[in-house]
Amino acid sequence: MDVELTEEESSALQQALHTYVSDLRSEISHTDDRDFRNALKAKRDLLDEIMAKLSGAKDESEVRDGEGRAVVRVVSLWWTELPS
Repeated sequence: MDVELTEEESSALQQALHTYVSDLRSEISHTDDRDFRNALKAKRDLLDEIMAKLSGAKDESEVRDGEGRAVVRVVSLWWTELPS
């Protein structure tokens, strides 16, 4: 199934990701438990990699929207329900 996000939805998702990673950095610096801190760092590193991939794809994209902005198409995304 293809899911297409509007510009507003895409912007909200980008902002949420950046905010979450920023909050994660703060939480890492205030966490005393080494194992928990390492788990948070691993999550932060993974999200940084995702953001770098998306940013790189944007920089290399030849596809443009109606206003000339780069368009990135995510062709595969595994979306599963999070545990309650």
